[in-house]
Amino acid sequence: MNQSSDDPRAETHPGLTPQQLLRAELLTSGLDDWVPLVEVETVINRACLADTLAAQQDLALRTIRSLLEDGLMQIGDLPHPGEKFAGWDISIDAAMQRVYDLFVGQYDDRASWDLTIWLGLTPAGEQLARTLSNQRTN
Repeated sequence: MNQSSDDPRAETHPGLTPQQLLRAELLTSGLDDWVPLVEVETVINRACLADTLAAQQDLALRTIRSLLEDGLMQIGDLPHPGEKFAGWDISIDAAMQRVYDLFVGQYDDRASWDLTIWLGLTPAGEQLARTLSNQRTN
């Protein structure tokens, strides 16, 4: 997707790609709480990061994969109160296939994915998120 001067993203976040914007939003959001998949979709829609459903899903999947591969976030189920976030004990490829199957394959059944897949910061992700958050406030 090209960002022209008519694109609101180009004005508010010059030089950042949609994936970079989404990564930053998910990381900083993770400082407050675990991030459900529905929040990924919400950020994409509110910031107009992709034009079609297919493009939104692709952006979400690419961004989640990049966060997992970079060791910044884990993916898993929402822990019970008082428990720490524990990611799924499966490979990134298997995790992404699970996300694809639910978020793309069963997209119309929102209850199967919206609050059932969660992202949590790793220590490296928390450190980067704090840096990003500090940059925003300065």
